Amino acid sequence: MGRRLPAGGRGRGAMTLTRLLPQGLAGRFSALLVVALLAVNLIAALLLAREGSTFDRAIRLEGDRPRLQALITALEAADRATGLMLPGYSSTGFTRFSVGPTPLDLPGSQRLPALEARLALEMGTHPVELREGPGPLPGEAREPLLMVSVQLQRGGLAGQWLNALSYPLPQPRAWVWKAGFFVPLLASLIGTLLVGLVFVRRMTQPLRALAEAARAAGRGDRSARVTECGASELRDAAAAFNDMQRRIAGFEAERLRMLAAVGHDLRTPITGLRLRAELLDDDSQRGDMIRMLDDMAAMAQGLLDSASASAEPEPPQPTDLDALIGQLCRDRGLAHVAQGPVMARVPPVALRRALGNLVDNALRYAGPPRLHLQAGASDILITVEDDGPGIPEPLLARMTEPFVRGEASRSAATGGAGLGLFIARDILRAHGGSLRLRNRPEGGLCVELRLPRVP
Repeated sequence: MGRRLPAGGRGRGAMTLTRLLPQGLAGRFSALLVVALLAVNLIAALLLAREGSTFDRAIRLEGDRPRLQALITALEAADRATGLMLPGYSSTGFTRFSVGPTPLDLPGSQRLPALEARLALEMGTHPVELREGPGPLPGEAREPLLMVSVQLQRGGLAGQWLNALSYPLPQPRAWVWKAGFFVPLLASLIGTLLVGLVFVRRMTQPLRALAEAARAAGRGDRSARVTECGASELRDAAAAFNDMQRRIAGFEAERLRMLAAVGHDLRTPITGLRLRAELLDDDSQRGDMIRMLDDMAAMAQGLLDSASASAEPEPPQPTDLDALIGQLCRDRGLAHVAQGPVMARVPPVALRRALGNLVDNALRYAGPPRLHLQAGASDILITVEDDGPGIPEPLLARMTEPFVRGEASRSAATGGAGLGLFIARDILRAHGGSLRLRNRPEGGLCVELRLPRVP
C-alpha cells in the first residue's frame, strides 16, 4: 500500500496554489489561456525539434543543397581523375561525399518521396534518390540522418552517382538552422495571446462594472445602475441587479415617506396636548406630562430629521475640510488649530450635519470635544474625541442603530431620540465613508470618520 499524505499537507499545498493563482476572473482566464497556448506550442516545438524527424532532414537538405549543386557543376566540368578527388575535399564532419556506380541503397533503408520530389525540381534532369539510414554504417558509431544520391550527366564521370551522407548536427548548430521555422510559430503564439487577452478583458468588463455598482449600492447609493451588455448570463445578472436597485429604492422611498408622515402628523397632536397640559392646576402632573410630551416631540423631530437625511443625496463638490471643521468649531465655541487646506470631493452640507451631530452629542454627554483631521494617501480621517465616561463595550456596536442611546432614560434634558449617530452613519455611508466608535484607553470616547480621498 502507498503512503498517505497527511490532510494538513494537502491543505497547505492547495492554499499555496490558490495564493499563486490570480485573484480576478480576468486574470484566471488569462492565465488559463497563456498556459494552454504555451503547452500546445511547446508540444509542437518538441515535435518539430525531435532529431531524426522529417523536419530535421528537410533542414539539413536545405542547408547542404547549395554545396551539392556546386559540387555537381564542378564534377561535370572536370576530368575523371580530378572528379574522383573533389568529393573528398568537399566533405565535412557532418556531410561526406563520394562517387560510385550506384546510388546509396543500404539494407533496410527507405526512400523519402516528398523530399526527393522537392530536390528533383531543383536538380533539373539529374535523377535523384533520397533515403533515410537504417542505422549506423559498418565501422561507424553515428547513424546518418539522410542519404542523397544524384546521377551525373556530363563530363568524365557521366553516369556515375554523387552520394552524400548527412549526419545530425550538434544541438547548438541545429537550433541555428531551425530558428527560422519557429518564427511563425512564435508570431502566431503572440498574436493569439494578444487577441485572447483583449477578448477576456472585454468579456469580464461587465463583471467589474457590476462589482463597482454593488459596492456603491452597499454604501447606500440607490441610483447605481449597470449597463446590460455582454454575454446573456452577464446581461441577466445586470438586469437582475438593476431591478433589485429599483425595488430597494422604492421600498426606501416608501419608508422615508412613512417616517416623514408619522413625524409630521405627530407634531400637531403633541403641540395640542402640551397646550392642554400647561392649563392643568396640579403642578406635579403638569410637569410630568410636559416632560413626556417634550420627549415625544423630540422623537417626532428625530423621525423628520432621519427622513430628510436619507432623502435625495447631496452631490459632492470640492470642499476644504479644514475650513469646514474650523467653522463648525467656531459656531460652537470650540478651539481649532488650522492646518491648511485639505481638499476632497464631499457633500458639504451633509458632512457638516453629520459632524454637528457628533459634536453636539459630545457637548451634551461629555463636555467640549477635540476634532482632528488627518489626510492619508487613499482616505481622510476625522476624529472627534472627548473626556467623558465613554460607552459600555457591549453597547458600542449598537450605538449607530436608530433609537439607541448611551443612557437608559428618554429625558429630553439628556439628549434626543437616539438618532444622531444613526443619521451621521447613513450620511457617511451614502458617500463611501464609514463611522466607528471606540473607547479611549485614557478615558472618553473617540468617533472616527473615514472618507475616501477621491480626486
